[in-house]
Amino acid sequence: MHKLTSGAVAAVVSIGLLTGCSSGAGKSGGTAEESPAPASAKAANESEKPKDKAGSGGAAGKQGKKAEWKDGGRVGGAGAVCEFPMSFEVAKAWQPKGVDAEGAVFLSKWLGHPSFKGACEIDAKPAGMIGYIRVWTSERTDMSPRQALETFVAEEKNVTSKEFSDTKAGDLPAAEVVYERKSPLFDEPQPEQAFAVTTPKGVTVVHLGGLESGEHKEMLPAYELARKTTKLP
Repeated sequence: MHKLTSGAVAAVVSIGLLTGCSSGAGKSGGTAEESPAPASAKAANESEKPKDKAGSGGAAGKQGKKAEWKDGGRVGGAGAVCEFPMSFEVAKAWQPKGVDAEGAVFLSKWLGHPSFKGACEIDAKPAGMIGYIRVWTSERTDMSPRQALETFVAEEKNVTSKEFSDTKAGDLPAAEVVYERKSPLFDEPQPEQAFAVTTPKGVTVVHLGGLESGEHKEMLPAYELARKTTKLP
């Protein structure tokens, strides 16, 4: 794998702006450690907090709770960590994060895909790699998987080669594209890959993007797992 330049590090830092800081970010905030509260004070505070029970009429009860993420579980479908019109298995240690309506608009603008909405970011960093599997959706039901990928790639910048093929995503008809872009960080081309499925609720595109060719190769098994386990929820 290539050594990261300062520009590469900056790019990696910018990746994931949408999904926020890592779970450990709050631990290092502040210059001095806070002394723990006495156990009795903690118990008192906990007893005063309102409990949000299902059907209690609170915000969580009204909106419906999303399923708690379990490593190696599935994403997609109503109530999942990420919601979109199909589902697939996530590789061990990869971390999915859902995208709300405001975030979907931001992601589309930031990554230059106005024809689609971001629905999920699955981060490879917890598995020791730098990259994402991102899920994009469109409500258009008249678009074939091939047409969706043609539109998706047309919105990408600096594409130097592309190859489309018909395939299966699980048992569903699908299309796949393998393409290369001119890398802003390295001299070699940057490989990327995506597959698309048309569902009764619209098109879903699952895209794999990494930092460079070595990372891409290492992340391919997670992408293939997603493709092979795809199904309608």
